[in-house]
Amino acid sequence: MSPFWRSHDRRNEDLNDEIRAHLEMATRDRIARGESPEEAARNARREFGDVTTVREVTGDMWSGQSLDRLMQDLRWAIRSVTRAPGFALVAILTLALGIGANTAIFSVVNGVLLEPLPFPHSNQLVFITSQFPTLGFDQFPVDAAEYLEFHERNRSFSDVGAYVTSAVNIGAAGQPPARVNSGIATASLFHTLGVSPRMGRAFTDEETRPNAAPVAVLSSELWQSTFAGERDIVGRQIDVDGVKTTVVGVMPPGFDVHDQNVKIWLPLTLDPAQRQQYRGGHFLLLIGRLASNVTLARARVELQSLLAQWPAQDGADPNAAPGAPGFVHTPTTTKHRLRYDDLQKDVVGSIGTALVVLQAAVGLVLLIACANMANLMLMRAETRHKELAVRAALGAGRGRLMRQFVTESLVFSLAGGLAGLALAYWGVHALVAANAGSIPRASSVALDGRVLLFTLLLSITTGLLFGLAPLLHLSTRSIGLTLRDAGSRTTAAASRNRVRRGLVVAEMAFAVMLVVGAGLLLRSFWNLMRVDSGFDHSHLTTFGVVLPLATYRDSTRPVAFFNDLTGRLGAVPGVQSVAAMSGLPPRRQVNANDTSIEGYVPTPNGPAQNVDYYQYVTSNYVSTMGIPVVAGRAFGPSDGPLSTPVVMINQTMAKLFYENTSPVGRRVQPGGSKVWFTIVGVLKDVKQGGVDSRTGTELYFDYEQQPATRGFAPLNMNVVIRSPLEPAALATTVRRTVNALDPTLPIVSFRSMDDVFSDSVSRPRFLAQLLGIFAVVALALAAIGTYGVLAYSVAVRRRELGIRMALGSSQQGLLSLVLRQGMALAALGLVAGLLGALAVTRLASSLLFGVKPADPLTFIGVAVFMMVVAFLACLVPARRATRVDPLVALKAE
Repeated sequence: MSPFWRSHDRRNEDLNDEIRAHLEMATRDRIARGESPEEAARNARREFGDVTTVREVTGDMWSGQSLDRLMQDLRWAIRSVTRAPGFALVAILTLALGIGANTAIFSVVNGVLLEPLPFPHSNQLVFITSQFPTLGFDQFPVDAAEYLEFHERNRSFSDVGAYVTSAVNIGAAGQPPARVNSGIATASLFHTLGVSPRMGRAFTDEETRPNAAPVAVLSSELWQSTFAGERDIVGRQIDVDGVKTTVVGVMPPGFDVHDQNVKIWLPLTLDPAQRQQYRGGHFLLLIGRLASNVTLARARVELQSLLAQWPAQDGADPNAAPGAPGFVHTPTTTKHRLRYDDLQKDVVGSIGTALVVLQAAVGLVLLIACANMANLMLMRAETRHKELAVRAALGAGRGRLMRQFVTESLVFSLAGGLAGLALAYWGVHALVAANAGSIPRASSVALDGRVLLFTLLLSITTGLLFGLAPLLHLSTRSIGLTLRDAGSRTTAAASRNRVRRGLVVAEMAFAVMLVVGAGLLLRSFWNLMRVDSGFDHSHLTTFGVVLPLATYRDSTRPVAFFNDLTGRLGAVPGVQSVAAMSGLPPRRQVNANDTSIEGYVPTPNGPAQNVDYYQYVTSNYVSTMGIPVVAGRAFGPSDGPLSTPVVMINQTMAKLFYENTSPVGRRVQPGGSKVWFTIVGVLKDVKQGGVDSRTGTELYFDYEQQPATRGFAPLNMNVVIRSPLEPAALATTVRRTVNALDPTLPIVSFRSMDDVFSDSVSRPRFLAQLLGIFAVVALALAAIGTYGVLAYSVAVRRRELGIRMALGSSQQGLLSLVLRQGMALAALGLVAGLLGALAVTRLASSLLFGVKPADPLTFIGVAVFMMVVAFLACLVPARRATRVDPLVALKAE
């Protein structure tokens, strides 16, 4: 025995000796005053008071005694739990489900919303973009001239970096070429983020100037995966898009910007002396670090002054229209503004609202689980009321009984919390793996210390919540009545019935709110899946090929390559047609190119001469994609590189600029080009910015006429193959064909177009799936709760039901009686739940598509569905009530 426990036992013995000595002394005094020994002992004990209470009060003053009682309560609770293993298993699983779901979602909330970005003082980082209100662009890249001038003129930021993300082909000795995401950045970006390479160095300003030797900084992940973590990587040359590039540094693990999964950093070449040539070419994103003692609000105030002076500093007339004398493409306070956003909030984006909704949803699931547990504990307490009464009669105070109940409930909740952690560990990994593209900052999601503390606090709170329920009516009076009435019905029992029914109503209400939310999201997802994308994406396989500029600088070579590639693949047995395009629908970046439209007269409130999407396509594009031609014709054999430059437009562009007239035969001129293109056809609208976004204007160029659009046609093309063959059956042929044309080219994103389309709605699908799962769990718990309460009610009312039958009640009458009582609770919960859903679903309106938060069809459907589930939950106990034997009930009476 430890010294602590030996000391503790000695103190108990001393306390008992002192009490005994005190009582003996008081007895002797009373005997000396003439009382009989029996009378003196009785009066001395009465005068002293309750010995047990004195021991408890004295013990509470000893920390060791409190610990002793805690250990006693804990041992009692564990024995009590192990005596009912079935009850314990149900309770722990119920809690594990609720706590595990909350822990898993909180892990995501913690990693995405609460964990700061992995940069020093990340709260000082600001994402800087431009706005074009008249074009409908609220967040758009800036041009290089704006970056250079902003870097020079602002006073709110200690440093500003610019970058753009893309992809490059990486070549390593002995390995096939690989396509990786790249970040093309200024040297100041690393200073702004405050991160230094783990090996070597970052770029210098001199390395971002024209004609500088090519250098690169690798991510730690690329260094490990492609270059096997070789220590001599710094200073070595690697092949980047066909150019020998010297590695000057390796960044720390996990370094990334804006969740773009950048694997290699290349210098952004800018020449300040050539800034006028950069105007209007918006492609850069900026990150600024606020100077010391400068807040974001103060920086925004300075921005207004900056924008007001900007045109004058560039010698521009702020009122001049594009193309007019005095017009300079430069930021202003009206049509072309800059915008500041907290970097972390911008990285998280709209997923923040979705995560809050999911956390609230799992919170409701946990509340339902707590209500179920409270009901179970109430029933358990009723079955042990005699035991409690005996304990109270033997001197146990109400506080002692309360501690025992709370300890038992905490044993359940902590065990449920441990099991919930195991569920959450599995759930988080499954969640991130299945929805990696839908969750920003997914690499930060983990069961860290904050999540473990959250789970512990949640377990303790949960244990207190349902552990206190049985104590609501644990009064001395109720215990005394129980002892005297030997367990007969009491007023307290009726009160407990009201508590149980109230819990059932609450469970039903919470479940209704969840099912309504899930129903609205499922309807939104259904609406998204039914959006007409403008093309037939069935039986289409796609992959990407990027031609390195170093070897495809001559504009005829890319045309020849893709002509060869589409021709060879088109000749493969089973392939119906093949085409290539620059932007892959249904989700691609907007271009927003200034475009002169012949015959269109701009008005102050009319649309600007700007086209949202430029699309470069090879022949067979329209037929391969299955896009209907609305007017005119598609590109044909007559549209060669030497023929008249032609374009096609989409319906939205036709309606916007050629209202009530035919655009076929009219001409357009891309910004920066001196060539006019004749419109030969109008195509049905194709979703390019996402199926849930508005359809923008679109201009299709024939890829074979690339020389006419020199400077605009991309080398990054997507190939589509229309064939009934599965993508796996085409993969080998495609790789062999590309390799035969150019063995240095990797193939990227090889998949079916159905998968591409499915990925474009992955986030709403992710939300609908999760909320649907939680709704099913909540519904099951609510149904089990309703069933449990009614089943218990039937069990304790067997005598009453038997007497009713003996007095003439029919089985049908008893069935109706129990069903009415159950359905009345369900109806109350339904009404409360629908009202609650009306109040809270408005908060999630930004997550809905094509359905209103108060959608009548969803609410009515959920109401009918919930009442059916409630009826089924009530039916079994009701049928059991009809099987009560009246003779048995009367004998018991």
